[in-house]
Amino acid sequence: MFEVDNFISFHDLSPNGTFIWTSPSVTAILGYEHEEIEGVPAYEIMHKDDIAYCRITHQENVLNDMVGTQIVVRFKHKDGSFVPCMVIFSVCYDYIVTCSTVIDTAQEAFRKVYTHSAAMTSIVGSRHK
Repeated sequence: MFEVDNFISFHDLSPNGTFIWTSPSVTAILGYEHEEIEGVPAYEIMHKDDIAYCRITHQENVLNDMVGTQIVVRFKHKDGSFVPCMVIFSVCYDYIVTCSTVIDTAQEAFRKVYTHSAAMTSIVGSRHK
């Protein structure tokens, strides 16, 4: 049997990264029907400790039209638990397109990427002032 471990989403370019559309597989990952999450700012369903570096990365990507950025985010499941995901996102025209894949936080790869994501908070700044 095939097990779903990712979902795709489109977000607006606003500072809140509001969900515009999500694939139906978001239900298997986060418990929400895709209609429930559309219109919700992305930061409302993120772990509070992940918001600061996600905002910096988000801003840098939007301002510089970057593609293929990877970041680790813990999303809040509808049941209140948190689901760690590797999020790959790109600015594409007037949207941010993401693919969020569930990851195993016990794996060494998670620790390396999470450490890198946290370190970027202190060194990434927009080239546009």
